[in-house]
Amino acid sequence: MKRTVLAFAFAFLMAVLGAEEVSDRLSSLLPADVATELLDKGIVQSVMYRKPGAVPRLAPALALAGEALSFWEGKEPPFFSESLYLYKKNGQRVGERGSERGDISVILRSLSRLKGVEYYSTSRKKMRTLYEKSYVVDGEKTRKRVDDPVDGSADGLTLLAVQKDLTFGEYLYEYKYRETEDTVAFYSRNLETLSYAIFDLIDPSALRTSLVVHDMGDYLLIYNLTRVSFTAIPGMEAKVKASFTTRAEAVYKWFVSEYEKRK
Repeated sequence: MKRTVLAFAFAFLMAVLGAEEVSDRLSSLLPADVATELLDKGIVQSVMYRKPGAVPRLAPALALAGEALSFWEGKEPPFFSESLYLYKKNGQRVGERGSERGDISVILRSLSRLKGVEYYSTSRKKMRTLYEKSYVVDGEKTRKRVDDPVDGSADGLTLLAVQKDLTFGEYLYEYKYRETEDTVAFYSRNLETLSYAIFDLIDPSALRTSLVVHDMGDYLLIYNLTRVSFTAIPGMEAKVKASFTTRAEAVYKWFVSEYEKRK
């Protein structure tokens, strides 16, 4: 009985010390209030729409997150969505900081595996397919499908991809990749005007999404930033806003699902 109590006390102490250590590391990357909320809930989100002076505020102090912030020209668009996630690895995957950079890099380049990903449609109150099609192509004009380029480093790589979603249709997107010792990121933009029904809603390069994955060794810190400038059409603004908010969540769940399949 005494040994059981001591073992429990020791495990509790290690958990407390571990939580404090993670908190310290997060506090070096994030504002204290954001770090506390993230450690408590595992997710922090911020969605802004037509709020004067609003700017993204959740980006961690990482070089590639800084590049995500700069992945936009001119003043902030009317809509942006930020999501910050803290994913705890299982025991088998815990290692040195950056030890799983290779796996993370392969996942982020596996754009064909986005096909069939689902998201929750707030307007229809049900799950819907996000991407009916998703694949890398050899060029803007030829658009011939090629295999996902997953060999070697992704740093400096630029891919073109055809993606068809059920809201806007089939269009061409660009994905640019960056890697550091412990972080992998992509920065995506639309290369064509996105339309809905008879309306042209989003000009080329006016939809930009960044996904930054930082390997802390025992956790993954994941930052998503989506920015959109779209034509204000009465009756459609709420739908478009909700669509991009739920899409960010779908991309995060896709990444985690692919990550958990690898080991």
